Amino acid sequence: MAKIRLPGVYFEDNPRVERGVSLGETGIPAFLGVSERGPLNEPVSIQNIQQFLRIFGNPVEGSYLYGSVYGFFMNGGTRCYVVRIAHVFRNGKGELARSSRYELLDKSGYPTLEVVASSEGSWGNQVSVSVEYPESPRVHTFLTFDISEGSKMATLQSSRGVERGMMLKLYDGESACYVTVDRIRGNEIYWHESVSRGFKSASPTYVESVEFDLIVKEKTRAERFSNLSLGKTAVRNISRVVAQESELVRVNILSSGEYVNYPEPTEPVLLRGGRDGLEGITSDDVIGYNNGPGARYALGSLESNEEVDLVAVPDLQYFLDTCPAFKSDRTFMAIQHAVLNHCERMGDRFAILETPRDMRVEQIHDYRTKFQSSFGALYYPWLVWNDNGVERLMPPCGFMAGIYARCDREEGVYRAPANVPLEGVTDLAWRLNDAHLTELNDKGVNCIRLIPQRGIRPWGARALSNEPDWRYLTSRRVFNAVRRAIYENTQWVVFETNTEDLRSRVKDMLTDFLGRLWAAGYFPGNTQDAAFFVQCDSTNNEVEDNDQGIFTVDIGIAIGKPLEYVVMSFTHQMEEQVVGV
Repeated sequence: MAKIRLPGVYFEDNPRVERGVSLGETGIPAFLGVSERGPLNEPVSIQNIQQFLRIFGNPVEGSYLYGSVYGFFMNGGTRCYVVRIAHVFRNGKGELARSSRYELLDKSGYPTLEVVASSEGSWGNQVSVSVEYPESPRVHTFLTFDISEGSKMATLQSSRGVERGMMLKLYDGESACYVTVDRIRGNEIYWHESVSRGFKSASPTYVESVEFDLIVKEKTRAERFSNLSLGKTAVRNISRVVAQESELVRVNILSSGEYVNYPEPTEPVLLRGGRDGLEGITSDDVIGYNNGPGARYALGSLESNEEVDLVAVPDLQYFLDTCPAFKSDRTFMAIQHAVLNHCERMGDRFAILETPRDMRVEQIHDYRTKFQSSFGALYYPWLVWNDNGVERLMPPCGFMAGIYARCDREEGVYRAPANVPLEGVTDLAWRLNDAHLTELNDKGVNCIRLIPQRGIRPWGARALSNEPDWRYLTSRRVFNAVRRAIYENTQWVVFETNTEDLRSRVKDMLTDFLGRLWAAGYFPGNTQDAAFFVQCDSTNNEVEDNDQGIFTVDIGIAIGKPLEYVVMSFTHQMEEQVVGV
């Protein structure tokens, strides 16, 4: 700004903010499955396997969720989401998932606090809680002046340590009165409720804080919360403190028959009534629905997540093995169809599917024909994973999600997640020969093969579509990534005036973005014109559209295809032959 010498009104030209588009992070899967503990029907961000174990507990017997998340991180994944599944809908048979709980009583025997395990499951039945009161209160002072019956304030010798919302006990050796601090001014404290009797400062009248400790213990963890209060506005309100700091429990304050309803000191007692809700799981528990905040379940809970771009359900085989509602492969397949429909409806994510565990090569062709979507890929066979010396069969989805993430990070979404070694895999459930590989690849099944000296590698990059333009999974994933990036980075256009200048700015912004992707190898073509186009002018933004508030941008991109076949020609130079006469 120019130097101002005289008082007056001056104008400053603010430079226009130049906006750009960037490709967001990709290779972030959501895994749906069963676990010992953890939030139900809520996508939880996980950055390493130790964090998974801390939040979701030990692996459930027969579940494939833990192994899939492990395989994801082992193969280059950096971040994923986990959605815990249990039986929560009353249709079908089997017990519903429930949280363990216990009600603590006050001195009159009324329930005053409900302690609830932080998540559903029988794990909470091993959690104990106890209440202790400190030997000496944190605040201990005296009245400076008398207070009369009906008073709503008092003057203390010192207000040090007194906090808004804290409960104080006034005691003169004969009787006590309890007040909750509403306001503090110097050494004066104020409260809402009138005291029922007067107190003399000369008695003397002691003023002490009323606080307690809550101790929570589990097999491997212990938590202690000190200086807790029941005051709604207290800094150490028990419900708020425990919700913010505890990994084991939550606390609800109950109404009580006593005005002073602090809990009585309690020896450790176990929570009770927790249920896992595993055997009764139905397809509805896995598919769920989205009815807005507070009513999002299972697959439907992912609809509000803007980071996930891969979806997998590694525990489909677990449901088939243990849940009576899963009567055949049809239910297995129905959930996979629901996952594909979810990806298509969202328009920016991709499903990684596998066949049922025991399916033989001869059955795969018929299984593959049941799917027709460019928003997913099918992998075969299952993998053998060495879990601390124990070999276990694992669905390939988690390990492949790690390959997707690694290829995205190292090169880009355009790089096919194939022909790279699968880490942590010791063998395959079925070893495929060249005839199997040829037939299955031609049908759009991505095979995993064992190559001597090179290890176990995915050997296909096909989507579940017969349309030539969407035959390869990289085509769909590049399109999805570009679509999401443009959508997220053009929200500023809404409510702008639809002028030629705006259309020119948007076109330049998108052309720059797509040009950078082309230079990085995302699109084929020797020139930008051959690789993509952006149209945003009067030809596709007519006056009638402007009047209705419609702003149109037409974008076309060329999608590259992974190289599947390498054809080489060999010419041998033969020695000259002398033909005898």
